[in-house]
Amino acid sequence: MDKHINKDEYFVRRFLCLGSKDNVYRSNAQHSKFSRNDVPFIERLIADRGIEVMDWIYDVSVNNKACRQEPTMFAYAFCMVHGDEDVKNYGYQMLSNICRTPTHLFQFQNYCEELNMQKNNKSGWGRRHRMGISKWYNNFADKAPKLAHLVTKYKKRSKWNHRDIVRLAHVKPQNERIRTILKFIVNKEMNDVITLHDSLDVDDRDDKIVKEQKEQHTEVKTFLRAVIEAKNCEDKMQLIELITEHGLAREHIPNSFLSEKEVWRVLLRTMPLTAMIRNIGKMTQLGIFEDEHASFFVNLVREKMNSEVLQKAKVHPMKILFALKQYNEGKGDQCRLDWRPSHAITTIFEKAFIDSVRLQPRTDKRYLLAVSVSGEMNKKLVGSPLTASEAAGAMVHTIVKQNDRVETLLFKNNLERPYISTINPDDNLNSIKRKLDILSSSKGHHINFGTWARDNNNFDVIMIFTDTLKGEGDSRVAEPFDYFCQSHGVGAPNHVRVIVAMTGKPSDQVDDVEPRDGQTLHVIGFDPSTPQIINSFISGFNFQL
Repeated sequence: MDKHINKDEYFVRRFLCLGSKDNVYRSNAQHSKFSRNDVPFIERLIADRGIEVMDWIYDVSVNNKACRQEPTMFAYAFCMVHGDEDVKNYGYQMLSNICRTPTHLFQFQNYCEELNMQKNNKSGWGRRHRMGISKWYNNFADKAPKLAHLVTKYKKRSKWNHRDIVRLAHVKPQNERIRTILKFIVNKEMNDVITLHDSLDVDDRDDKIVKEQKEQHTEVKTFLRAVIEAKNCEDKMQLIELITEHGLAREHIPNSFLSEKEVWRVLLRTMPLTAMIRNIGKMTQLGIFEDEHASFFVNLVREKMNSEVLQKAKVHPMKILFALKQYNEGKGDQCRLDWRPSHAITTIFEKAFIDSVRLQPRTDKRYLLAVSVSGEMNKKLVGSPLTASEAAGAMVHTIVKQNDRVETLLFKNNLERPYISTINPDDNLNSIKRKLDILSSSKGHHINFGTWARDNNNFDVIMIFTDTLKGEGDSRVAEPFDYFCQSHGVGAPNHVRVIVAMTGKPSDQVDDVEPRDGQTLHVIGFDPSTPQIINSFISGFNFQL
């Protein structure tokens, strides 16, 4: 931890990114249940630095620095419930920026209610909160078509839906476009959408503005009508026409049509990158990339995964690799869906991985990477067909490729006598895998760590990838690698240490972790969000202050 940073400030940073009050990240765990006891540091800080805390929450949310939104939404709700008048007034001005989708809004509302019930046994629907929620909907006054799309795509979450929130907040529409959407939400009747009058609150306004507002109002009503028609549609061709003309998303489509190839062909045209990656197996199963029209849709996938799109979306290589490995398995992680992988799609994913590695930002830090080559590393990660060894190798590949100062050591069960690694920037995933496999099945060439450390030190980041943090048997690391490195003095002043137990489970206990140790991050398990967490930790969970 930077000695110039207040401890409570660091704890806020850590909680927002990790969702934990300790320097422990448990992958594949749903961090959605929090209480006042989880954030005493926020309660202490908002007493006299509440505006700063709100700025930190804003930065983490807007700049997508957290792998999950729940900790951010809980911290935001906590400030809105326990902050003073200035904090609350300032915070509600940020509502639309922090809660950018209805899902965020529902999470925020759920936490607000829980915290208010704990605080004073009330639901918390006071005047300020109602006004804040009303403002969220009315902020779309000049972009009502976007609101219409959001409220129909994201209908409910965390036991909340738009109808309940609109009614409890007594939302008063700012104009007729918003009024139309609110009536649709509350009444759910097509007739209400069709028969609403076209009058607009535009006295003394420019004729051009009036025309634009009328056109937007018509667009809103037409879209909502299309959503209702799609919901009740029984004809495939009519549904395809609705999707094409009005840009409907998968969430607008009745389940009975989600096994139709023609429907997915149309959806793919406007499908966002992450949604496409999530549904690529389904589309492959339906034969979209194998029939006479395959080349067009393969090219469409290629365009959606080009380097410019990947850079804009800030997709980490490991997320691409997880998706690629799952796709090549030919079945979903729940085994409810199976398909025959398309070579063309596999090739696109492989190139996307290479491109995403190249696009990773440089840190200008010196890394020491230690990777276990024990047999336990051949186990698959929780919820993934990727083995621990493959994932660790990919992480090493990404770091070595984008940083000039990286040293890699490999070990089995004796940290004091690791193997010399020949991994270098010219390696690819396959060559790294071969090097790890060779050492895992042979004695290799040992070095003495103490001797090696005399000429290799001053590392900014020390990172170890092993199977589990604790356990019985010689194949596992009994003591954290950070302690061993400290005894040989290989770290630079204020260096950080990351210990990744690749095959660990969320329920695993880490008894020896010091909650206030800001220099060491323990990762239990490994999932697609893990690299983002590690990068955030290495950068000190920095805010743009």
